[in-house]
Amino acid sequence: MSQVPDAKGFPGIPLAGWLISGAVVGALSFMIVAMSYRSSSYELEKFGQLPIQSGGRLKPFDTLARTSLQVITHRTEFSDTEGRTRPATEWLLDVMTSRLSDKGRAESLKIFRVENDQVLRLLGVERRQGLRYSISEFRERMGDIEKAASEAAKVDPARRDVYQRQLLELTRHLELYIQIATLSIPETGFIPPEPATEGETATDRWMSFQEAMVATREGRNNPATEAFGRLLLAYANQKPADFNKQLASYHDILKERIPESAMAKVQMEQAYNAVNPIYLACVLYLCVLLATLAGWMFGAKELITLQRSVLAATIMVACIHTVALLMRMYLQGRPPVTNLYSSAVFIGWGCAWLGVVIELLDKRGAGNAIAAVTGFLSLLIAQFLGASGDTLEMLQAVLDTNFWLATHVTCITLGYTASFVAGFLGIGYVLWGVCTPWMSAESGKALIKKTYGVVCFATLLSFVGTVLGGIWADQSWGRFWGWDPKENGALLIVLWNALILHARWGGMVRDRGVAVLAILGNMITAWSWFGTNQLSVGLHAYGFDQTLARSLVITWIAHLGLAGVGMLPASCWWSLRPKTNTIGTVANANLKAATGRKR
Repeated sequence: MSQVPDAKGFPGIPLAGWLISGAVVGALSFMIVAMSYRSSSYELEKFGQLPIQSGGRLKPFDTLARTSLQVITHRTEFSDTEGRTRPATEWLLDVMTSRLSDKGRAESLKIFRVENDQVLRLLGVERRQGLRYSISEFRERMGDIEKAASEAAKVDPARRDVYQRQLLELTRHLELYIQIATLSIPETGFIPPEPATEGETATDRWMSFQEAMVATREGRNNPATEAFGRLLLAYANQKPADFNKQLASYHDILKERIPESAMAKVQMEQAYNAVNPIYLACVLYLCVLLATLAGWMFGAKELITLQRSVLAATIMVACIHTVALLMRMYLQGRPPVTNLYSSAVFIGWGCAWLGVVIELLDKRGAGNAIAAVTGFLSLLIAQFLGASGDTLEMLQAVLDTNFWLATHVTCITLGYTASFVAGFLGIGYVLWGVCTPWMSAESGKALIKKTYGVVCFATLLSFVGTVLGGIWADQSWGRFWGWDPKENGALLIVLWNALILHARWGGMVRDRGVAVLAILGNMITAWSWFGTNQLSVGLHAYGFDQTLARSLVITWIAHLGLAGVGMLPASCWWSLRPKTNTIGTVANANLKAATGRKR
């Protein structure tokens, strides 16, 4: 392996680099999106565009199908009885029409995941590969499940064991399934309001299916109710032609009742779901990382074009990420950060573009690696957070202020972004120096200079964001500062970044010290981002999540280990050892200079 080339080996990206990267990114994107397409004699995509009112907003049936299925199975697709992968809208129709047909298709689908042996014994089923079961397999045990879940619900959440937690999770999934099957999902309207007649006041309230059926029985005929009912009946009777015909009729009714702009937004959301740009960008970031590592491993001159093309690919993936962010902002009508899911998407976006800037300045591959790693991990976190339901949900009243969402929340989240980038630059410095022989004193110092610059950026954003948060708190809650855990977490980020800067200015730490402190800064930022929400204390608490808390602990342990590796003696660092001719001629001054530095 050859030494990583210096900055002089990387001029601007040539046209060939853009063309190669565009072809590869385009081909991968097409493959990923095409894999989600499932043909059907039923016009499922058109059905998925039908709007409903749920959670205080209009959304397509496609969103209801995907979020419901994801809550139950952590997937947006399912396997039918023949093992074929099918879209979520088909599952939704199967469940919605399960009471209209004796075919029992929905009840025979293995969608409920059960891992705990005690829960399996309660259901009366055997452990199988995949750990997925259908309602038909444990229908006779529903009474026992309800009774056991009632007892488990009485236990303090902090003291519940694995059996009780998984039993209650299964119960919640069953409740959601039953709500869909009975068309009784809370706060969900299926039938659009009728046009106002002369002398009446127009209303935007949608009726639940039960309300619509009661109105029909009382003689108040509603063409939308009749069309929607015929639509479901055609699907239950497995008549694709009738289903498609009734679907077209129902679309015509909706055009008369729903503004064109609202319908356009609903259709855009369905298209957003189909393309799934967040998942697409997540996969492409991983591909960028692999290409970056390949460029480092094979640093020969003939592969310099690969390194240039990786930067072009990084920019293209970051653009896909940007489009996803803009589409979410349009659909919500809000600034980019409104909940934990959107904060992960935004942090990943900021890290990616900051990595692009670093790469444009440095051209050693570090910026590509930072963009790929942070973008991939942030969107992976977003995928996990999105498993809990609708990611475009309506805001809590205290957050329903666009000005402060656009200033305080965006600024403080950019502070998180810069802090994470600095931490990952520190991780890169440690791993590069300890695990490879290629980090020279000059290249290592250049990486730490970038870490220092990003820490300065993070300190400014975190401080300004914290002050803006205090002003918002004064207007909303009547006090500027209340020592709320979230406020304390934001203050800790400011203080820690300031500590890094002062330690550097005062000569208390040098290159390795800055890297280790930046790594520890990731722990504090992760605590402020997620940990404070798990305390169930204060005005920012979102409720305890066992999996999230466990992941946070694992993250801290990993970062403590990396910080410990960074504090190993210089003799343990591969790049600081005396080099022999078999590896390359690098001056022994690296070791002498490093051992004479303070950490």
